[in-house]
Amino acid sequence: MRHFFSRGLHRLSLLVLFFFGFFTALASPDYTEVYHPHINRAELALAQKNYETALDLYQQAFAAVPSPFAKDYFNAAVCATHEGNEKLTYAYLEKLALKGVDLEYLKKQRGFKPLQESKKWRKFERKYPRYRKNYRQHVNLDLRADLDELYARDQYFRQAKGGLRAHIDTLRKIEAANVGVLLRAIEKHGYPGENQIGVGDTLELLPRFAIVIERQTRFMDGYDFTKILQEAVQQGRLAPHAAAYLMEKQGFGDYKTRALVKISCGKPKDCENDKRLPDLSKFMKEKLSETQEENINEQRLDLGLESLKDYRRKVLFSLTQQEFNFNYPGAVAYYIAPSNEAAHVLTERLETIEEL
Repeated sequence: MRHFFSRGLHRLSLLVLFFFGFFTALASPDYTEVYHPHINRAELALAQKNYETALDLYQQAFAAVPSPFAKDYFNAAVCATHEGNEKLTYAYLEKLALKGVDLEYLKKQRGFKPLQESKKWRKFERKYPRYRKNYRQHVNLDLRADLDELYARDQYFRQAKGGLRAHIDTLRKIEAANVGVLLRAIEKHGYPGENQIGVGDTLELLPRFAIVIERQTRFMDGYDFTKILQEAVQQGRLAPHAAAYLMEKQGFGDYKTRALVKISCGKPKDCENDKRLPDLSKFMKEKLSETQEENINEQRLDLGLESLKDYRRKVLFSLTQQEFNFNYPGAVAYYIAPSNEAAHVLTERLETIEEL
């Protein structure tokens, strides 16, 4: 396997990075500088229910780039409903339809329920087939299908009788072949973002082909996608939270995407009266020195992410509401400690989160 990656993909990876650098040079502007900082502040404003400020920040972000992200259009549309700005609400709903978001999905969202008895909503429904046709004409559906096939290949033998243990050699060959296919697609089309393949029927943060990247771990001497992912974020082809998650899954980055930890005691009575344990009814976070947090924040800001403190605020907010889309993969980890001793081990490097 190592021999394959060191030789079989070396030339291809150099070509991909060359062309990716070329795409980056052409792409303007850098989303980490002119887009995501506005979005991060808008989301914090949403968490504080300051919808007027949030909507203004969303508009600034959208004006700064050629192609905003579907998730941000969604949140801005819900925000506009709170502000009673129907014009913006339906403008952003149209953008979502043109990104490939399914009408039935939108109808199920709590933030749009108040609109659905109105004439304007019925007009939006009537026009939706036209938006759908436009979407299908402008995205590369063949490329999306080819990339979806990578997921199908990855899963086939994992779901077969015997699973991973019985088919390990075959699976490793499939994973290597999938990397080659994905790199060639990136060489030809650039990183496949929303503009190229749409977002599917729902607001997927990670398309299914991302499994190819997740499989390439440092532990298995896998292909390092770090440079490709970072440049995809700069180009507006990949959201920074998705990129950070993928790099951490690979083992090539540390952005602390796991913001919160919740631990339950499997035998509650064993933990109830132990004053040495922290309050297990509250969320916890990893203990970090001030210097460690500063260094991580520097990496996060370079990728277009918010600070760790602001990230934790957003994740906590996401757990208390159902209107807005704050989908952060891997942001919360839940553990059940089978014993008092296990609870001590699990909480050793954690501290309780107080008010943020």
